[in-house]
Parts: sequence; structure tokens; C-alpha cells
Amino acid sequence: MTNNLHKNVQGDKISLENWRTHPYNRIAFSKVDNILPYEVIHKGTKEIKFDSKIEDISSLEFSDKYNEKQTIINFFEKNLTDSFQLFKKGNKIFEWFDNYNLKSNRHILFSVSKSLTSLAIGLLVENKLIDTNQEITFYIPEVKNSAFENATIRNLLDMTISTNFKEEYLDKTGIFNLYREATGFNPKTSDNNIGLKDFLKLMPKSKEKHGSHYHYCSPNTDLLGWIIEKVTGTSFGNYFSKEIFQKCDPQYDAFITLDHEKSPRTAGGICMVIDDLAKLAEMVRCKGSYENKQIIKERTILELIDYNNDYNWPSIEKGNLFPNGSYRSKWYQTGLKNKEIYASGIHGQKIWIDPLNEISIIMFSSRKQPLSPSFEKNFSLMCLEICKIL
Repeated sequence: MTNNLHKNVQGDKISLENWRTHPYNRIAFSKVDNILPYEVIHKGTKEIKFDSKIEDISSLEFSDKYNEKQTIINFFEKNLTDSFQLFKKGNKIFEWFDNYNLKSNRHILFSVSKSLTSLAIGLLVENKLIDTNQEITFYIPEVKNSAFENATIRNLLDMTISTNFKEEYLDKTGIFNLYREATGFNPKTSDNNIGLKDFLKLMPKSKEKHGSHYHYCSPNTDLLGWIIEKVTGTSFGNYFSKEIFQKCDPQYDAFITLDHEKSPRTAGGICMVIDDLAKLAEMVRCKGSYENKQIIKERTILELIDYNNDYNWPSIEKGNLFPNGSYRSKWYQTGLKNKEIYASGIHGQKIWIDPLNEISIIMFSSRKQPLSPSFEKNFSLMCLEICKIL
């Protein structure tokens, strides 16, 4: 049935109008380079494949949020998972693909892109090119009269910008639709030719104080992309490639989508092969090190993992999934005893890292709806059970 579905949505049936809707997204998410403009994130000359110690855990069961048993394969099929990989101590021990023909395609990461962008910011902080306590307008004065006025880089990283912007993924006429049009993700519905940078200048203010509460807002990370390009004097794709991606010895080029003015969609436009994303996840798990190369300083990664519970939710508006966790520098923290961190994107894109059990889990999906609290809960329950068993 799956192969027939893939066959039915090939070719000219996929367009900018339908690429994020079912069933077209099942193919489109792995062929974004046929839909949107992009910049290549080049791999290096050295390619390393993971060591494999494959185990068959396909029959592994976990109890979902309703306390009903299901196997991990049932979960994959139910949630339109495209690919799944599991690593223990740097070895690939399990993988699953819905369609092997797309195994080497670059799958869109959506908001997992935010977590990767924060790694680039971490490097710039290490090199004293960015100060997280500095106001945003010090770097980008163009946004002075927007919601970003008087806010800091730290506010951008932790989603504590005060704004009236609303992240409404199904919006077709309001500000979120305008944002998507500016990024190139949606077709233009009017003569408005606004690009991403001009949209950021229009971000609506709020009467709340910056830093007082968590407010998930994708444009914050696109502004980080603008800052990265401003302080480095090069494109995001070039900087991320040379300073992080190539050093993890990827097998394939990645890419990032661009608006019509060539601004990068750092909030959700990175596309990558799952094996190469796994290398980045493993680098984070290993405290910034990969293949005995220290790519990002250990203290930068430790701040993400937050072993000492220094960074809790900033207000009573705690995360529903992990109320004792937090959100720090574009990574979620569970607040549980194993100090798991994870990156999450709409339609089911995931990185889950258990640093104490030395496990990394990566998943790509093409779920019908952007968000589902049940899916989020069940994914976490599955990961917790996998890490406990292994």
C-alpha cells in the first residue's frame, strides 16, 4: 500500500501549494530541492560510515499514553514514519525505512533546524563574535522598531521574546501565513513581495517584558540566521558546512531553503540525510566531540543538557510534556533523571539524546497534521522504553 501511495504522488502532482499536505508530503519532504530554492551545505572530502551492531528490536513494545501496548513498528506505521535510526555508544544498532528508494534523500528537518542553528551560535559565542547578553539591535539595527527591540540574543535562543506573533500552523490568512509566504514555504496570495528580512522588521510587539515567559516563535531563529551571516560575512550554509557539518564526516551534501532574496530559513529549512543528522546528534551526545575531534567546546554542550537544573521554564507556563524540564538554546530538556534532551520539528521530525545511557535516536516522518500532543507523548514514552531496555 505504501509503495502505491508513493507512486501516486510522484512528478508534477507535487507543488508549492500542496507539498506539506497528505499524501503529497510523503514524497515532498524528501524532495524539497525540487520545490524550493536552496543553498547547498557541502560535505567534505572525508566520509565515514557508522559502525553497525544491528539488533532486531522490531518486536519491542512500550505502553502508550492510554497504557495500551504497541510495538515500535506499529508506532512507525501509524505515524507515517519515513525513517528511524537508533545508536548506542556510537554504533548503529537498529534502523527502519518506510521506502528504501528515499533512503539517501535529504529529508526536511523543520524545527530540528533550530537546534542545529543554535550549535552555530554556540561556536560564535565561543569565538567571542556574539555575546548572548547583547541586545539584538547591536547586530541587526534594522529590527529596531519591531518586537525584537530591547531584547537580547539569549531571549532569541530561549524563545523568551515578547511578541504578539502567533505560531498557527494551519493559518491561511493571518500573520503566520504571511510569514510562510515571506520564507517561500507558501505561494504568494497577493502582490505583496515581502521577504524574510522585511517580515522580521514587522514582528508585532507585546506589552509583556522580554524574558518573562516562554513563547515559541519560529521567526526568532530566522533572525539568528541573519545574525550569523552578518557577523561571519558569509552565508549560513557555508559557515555551517565548514565549521560543523564537514567536521562530522557526512556522506552527502545537505541544504537549506532560501526565500526569494536568498535569506536562509534557519528556523525550519535544513534538509539532510538521516545518517548525517545522526552524526550531528552523536556529536552533541559526545559533548561536542566527533571521531576524537572537539568541534564545539564541551561547556557549550553541557549548557544544553543542563545537568544542574539551572535553566527551568521561565514562568508558570511550563511545558505540558515535561513540566520539570525546560527549553534552552533551541533544545528541549526533559528534566528527568537521565537528563535527556531532544530536538523536535512539525510532522514528526525528532532527535532524542540520552547522555547517561549513551543513546541517540533520530526519526523522520510525514505525519498528516503538523502537531499532535498524543504523538509527542507516545514518542517520548517509546524513547524512554528503548533506552531502559538497551
